[in-house]
Amino acid sequence: MSSKQINIFLTGVTGYTGGSLLVNLLQHPNALNFKITALIRGDESRVKKLASLGVTPLIGSNDSHDIIEKAASESHIVIHLSNSADDLPSIKSILSGLNKRTQITEKPVILIHTSGTGVLAEDVRGKKGSNKVYSDLDPDPINTKANPQLKSVIVLPPVIHGTGTGPFSRDTMVPSLLIRTAIKQGKVQMIGPGESAWNSVHIADLIDAYIILFDQLLAIYGPDAKPNAKSSPYLTTGREGYYFADDGLYSGREVFEKIGAVLHKKGVIKSPEVTSYTDDEVKSDPFGPFSWFVASYSNSKSERLRKMGWKPHRPSLLDSLEEEVDALNNDTKN
Repeated sequence: MSSKQINIFLTGVTGYTGGSLLVNLLQHPNALNFKITALIRGDESRVKKLASLGVTPLIGSNDSHDIIEKAASESHIVIHLSNSADDLPSIKSILSGLNKRTQITEKPVILIHTSGTGVLAEDVRGKKGSNKVYSDLDPDPINTKANPQLKSVIVLPPVIHGTGTGPFSRDTMVPSLLIRTAIKQGKVQMIGPGESAWNSVHIADLIDAYIILFDQLLAIYGPDAKPNAKSSPYLTTGREGYYFADDGLYSGREVFEKIGAVLHKKGVIKSPEVTSYTDDEVKSDPFGPFSWFVASYSNSKSERLRKMGWKPHRPSLLDSLEEEVDALNNDTKN
């Protein structure tokens, strides 16, 4: 374990994944040596909550270039989870700050960036996809960066499920959206025949993956790294630093049928039957801007993390849906 202070800059702590990761970092065996700074909008109650946890709140948003750049330049490691898959200004600010740090210190810095397997998605509108399976041992179909002292990795989670453990938001994105829509409509409907498929990962297993990367990157590139430290051959950064994290592949029909069965069993809807939206209904985006996304096809294989010791073992997507239905059903009653 490190004996030196490790400066960590974390974004997205008020969210589902970022909040869950923050809790795990605070419980880390080396937590006493962590100085965690978290980017947060100026909500006074949230600022106070973070401070009470021993986290330094940094008031700003993803557009606060100077604030983000400075925080990154003062950090050994940055973990970016705040709308990180789609927000270009924030990652530019982070990279600028980290590059400045390497120019001054001439030592490595670490970036754990979060994207998602949505970058692989095929817009098939609920029909069967191409059956293409992406492996993180073959990064050629994906992309890259430049500074050799910038040790960057990109985590690409699929559909995340399970209740989060963060201090703020604990709701999933895709499962919650599907369940809320069914509760609102009083029935379960899907786009197309439900032949499209997605991988999934339980939030607790995903956080385990982040911690494995965090620990192994710090051991090799952190402020207390030993000169003779040996890294796993699968711990790669930059162009080859892509890491999928999945615990299974599920068709849209499997997921919607499970939601229908659970909602019907609990008396929330009258019938467990799953039907398809008409073409006109699909045009109105029944799931909002994520309509194409929930009916798309994406299949990835998390080989690299598994070879580094990652072992997903929490409940599957289908097995965790009842817990999510209970939580969301309670929300609608309150």
